[in-house]
Amino acid sequence: MLTRRMDLTISTNKLEQSRDFYRDYLGFELVFENDNYIEMLAQGSTTMGVSFVTPELSGGEKFTGEGIILSLEAADVDTEYARLKAAGVRICEELRDKAWGERSFVINDPNGVHIYIYKAIPPTPEYQEIFDKYKK
Repeated sequence: MLTRRMDLTISTNKLEQSRDFYRDYLGFELVFENDNYIEMLAQGSTTMGVSFVTPELSGGEKFTGEGIILSLEAADVDTEYARLKAAGVRICEELRDKAWGERSFVINDPNGVHIYIYKAIPPTPEYQEIFDKYKK
């Protein structure tokens, strides 16, 4: 299957709060909105998005806020961390370097989705050895 676009759709009663959070804090752009559905795209992208739908429109299921992590790679993770912290966004995991080669921190959206914001950094030698096994 050739995938041309991927987005995450969250079934929630928090449409407006979700729209505002992704727009105000993460820079997503609103591309469609009605009473039951909101669609947003990552700034400058036509292929990466997030949508929010009411449980009534999504067959009655509501997302419970557990088990999803949305990863966003930032050009400057330190700047994003400082900006979001200054804006009053609660930091769930403080900024730190990860052995597998990422500098990252975690915030939650209004629905409880973990948002993992990171920048690639060199991995430790132990992780580089593992990565090298899978290179083609």
